[in-house]
Amino acid sequence: MLIQKSYHPFCRVPWRRVLHLSFAVLSTAVFVQAALAQNITVGSPLNGTTTQSPLLVKAHNIGCKGLAPTAFAFMIDGSSTAHWGATPYDIEVTNTSVSVGKHIIRFKAWTSAGICPEVDSTIQVATGTPPSGGSGGSSDTGGDGSGSGSTGGGSDSIPSNAVASADLDTLTNWPGEHDAGTPGTSRGSTLFPATTPLYDDARQFYMTYTGRGGHRWHNSFAKDTTSTHFIMDTYVYVVNPDQLANLELDLNQVMSDGRTVIYGTQCSTYSHTWEWSYYDSKSPHWHASNIPCDTRKWTANTWHHIQVAFHRDNNGYVTHDWVNFDGTHTNFTAAAAGSAKALGWAKGSMIMNVQFDGWNKTSGNITAYFHKTTYYRW
Repeated sequence: MLIQKSYHPFCRVPWRRVLHLSFAVLSTAVFVQAALAQNITVGSPLNGTTTQSPLLVKAHNIGCKGLAPTAFAFMIDGSSTAHWGATPYDIEVTNTSVSVGKHIIRFKAWTSAGICPEVDSTIQVATGTPPSGGSGGSSDTGGDGSGSGSTGGGSDSIPSNAVASADLDTLTNWPGEHDAGTPGTSRGSTLFPATTPLYDDARQFYMTYTGRGGHRWHNSFAKDTTSTHFIMDTYVYVVNPDQLANLELDLNQVMSDGRTVIYGTQCSTYSHTWEWSYYDSKSPHWHASNIPCDTRKWTANTWHHIQVAFHRDNNGYVTHDWVNFDGTHTNFTAAAAGSAKALGWAKGSMIMNVQFDGWNKTSGNITAYFHKTTYYRW
């Protein structure tokens, strides 16, 4: 199958390749009791941030004390009016209107044994409307109500007017290959749906490697030259994080002038940070950030909620805005640089990359699962 390969920040030139992806027999993962870092994870609006009305209210829960949820709802400012999720697991309600000022959005879940621990998002609603096109509403506020962001133009929550991609895990076209920019070798496969301790609709990625090799999968999911702001939202479950040196999550977008913008982000065990990619005059590079991250220290057999936000201007200058990891929201500091290059790809192409880099100098394998992988854009 001939594919247009997505560009990787460490590869020097774009290329095309005939890919014969073999869905090898996947390793049998040995699971301990599955968990989320917290039973309710909030996607929007994020705790401690400033946003604008109307809101997108988005959250996910798995119940508590080993019991599946039977109901899920949120209330605003202590009101007894409950806004119920479409399922006991998920809330995604658009155009929720609230007044300017401080508000508390309380999320509640129930099981057959009663109510679970509640989770609050305390937010500040500012005047104006949700950002669209090339404008934004950055608050420069971290999850603890302090901290500084990169530069203006980003948004600390998913606005109601954002366009959501399909659930990318469910899409069939996920080809993969060894990343020639890494040492060693790799072989990989992917499968959907894969049964996990919590979900029957996750995508499994599996790779074997030698010499710290890296393997990349990619998916072309939309055509869009005009969106400038993006938030990636996914849940990731790694069976053996001690094998994982880097988890790379990229978006490629071809602008109307034909240049491809690379929005590259990875959690790296080498720098112990969330790294971001940029171009110098000749080639792309990774840059360590102020946000701590170490893949090899992630809790094994645990669902981690990851959101990453970034935006660009019309010249392909990219600002990496923030990371939300298991409910902890942290803004990037000084994480902005040019990131556009003419690669000859079709205008409007939007391509997601997922890459694992192996840790062992000799050989090893990595098994991981992704659930509800979605890109929001506006």
